[in-house]
Amino acid sequence: MIVELELDIETSKEENLGGETFNPDAIGTLKPIAVNVCTIEIFEHNNADALEIGKIDDYQVVVKKNEFKSGDIVVYIPEQSIVPEKIISALGLEGRLAGPEHNRLKAVKLRGVLSQGLVYRPLNWPADWKLGNDVSEELGIYKWEPPIPPHLAGDVERAPAHSYYSTYTDIENIKKYPDVIEDGELVVMSEKLHGSCTIVGIVGGQSVVSSKGIAAQGLMLKQNAGNAYWRAAEGLGLFDKIERYLEYVGSKNALLFGELLGVQDLKYGLRPGELGYAAFDLKIDGEYVNSADFYKFCDDYGVRYTPVLYEGPFSKEKLTEFTSGPSEWKNADHIREGLVVRPVRERENLEVGRVILKSLSEQYLLRKNPTEYN
Repeated sequence: MIVELELDIETSKEENLGGETFNPDAIGTLKPIAVNVCTIEIFEHNNADALEIGKIDDYQVVVKKNEFKSGDIVVYIPEQSIVPEKIISALGLEGRLAGPEHNRLKAVKLRGVLSQGLVYRPLNWPADWKLGNDVSEELGIYKWEPPIPPHLAGDVERAPAHSYYSTYTDIENIKKYPDVIEDGELVVMSEKLHGSCTIVGIVGGQSVVSSKGIAAQGLMLKQNAGNAYWRAAEGLGLFDKIERYLEYVGSKNALLFGELLGVQDLKYGLRPGELGYAAFDLKIDGEYVNSADFYKFCDDYGVRYTPVLYEGPFSKEKLTEFTSGPSEWKNADHIREGLVVRPVRERENLEVGRVILKSLSEQYLLRKNPTEYN
C-alpha cells in the first residue's frame, strides 16, 4: 500500500512560490551543452508546402523545404541552448526565439508538427568537424539555467569527502538514444513529476541534504529550517526512515532521491506555500537498488513515490501511450511532464552509463510560462 504524505508547511510571503516577485528571466547561469555533428533524415511535412521534417535520432525539427537532403551532415542545436546572434541571423530567426534577448531555444509547434531544436550547417564547413563531434565551444553555444529562487537557495558547505556521496544521474532523453532499451526488455515506466530534485541521506554517519545542482559541486545545504529541502527531509522524517532501513539491510550509507513539489509552474494540487514530496530512486553504499527494492523501501517505511504508469515488456508503442496525458499524482489537475523508463534490473550501457531515460510530453514542452529550477 502507498502511504500518502504532504508537507502542510506555509512559506513566508517573501519566498513567494508563485513567482510574483521573483523574475527567473532576469538572471541565470550558462552551462555546457552538447551540440553534435550528425546526419539528418528528411520527411514530408503533410501540412506545409514550404516545410519538411528533419529527423535526428528520434528528435524531429521542422526545416525549410529543399534546405537539406537525407544523409546530409549537419549540426544539431538542442533545446535550452543560447544561440549566438550570427547563427540566429544566418537562419533568419531574428526576434523569433525565446527569452528576453530572443536567443533561447525552446520547443515549438510549426504547422501542427512539434519541432525540437535547430539544424545548422555553416557555409564553410570546417574540415575537422566529424560525425559525433561536439562543436558547442567552436560555435559559442551554451545551456541557460534559471537562477535558484530564494526558497530553494541556502548556505552550503563541503559535503563529506566520501565516495558514496553523489548527485543524481543525468537522465538523457530517449529520443537521443532510441536503441538503448531493447524491445521486450522488462521495464518500469514512472511519471516524471515536475519539481526540484531533492537528495536526502546518511553518508559516513552524517545527515546530508542537497539538490542535484549543489551536490554536483561536491556541496550540501547547511541545516536551515527555512530551506524547502530541509523542511521536506525533517517534516517527513526521512532521516529516521533511512536510518531504520540501513539497520535492516546491514549497511551504513544511503541517498534517497525525490522530487520536491509545489516549487515549479506545475503545482500538483498544492496551495501556495505548500510543499509535496515524491521519492523516485535510492542508492545504498554507492549503488542504485533495483526497482523492486526501491518500492519495497517506500511501502515499508511510508514514503510516497512517483506514480508507476506501466511495468512490463518495453515497446515504442507503450512509451508513446504513457508519455502524455493527465498527471496521476493525487489532486493534480494538469498535464504530466512525461515519464522515466528504467529496466527492472539495474544495468549499464556504454553510450549512456546507467540505463535510465526520459520521454517528455508534447503538452509539457509547449506549455506557457514554464519554470525549470534545478
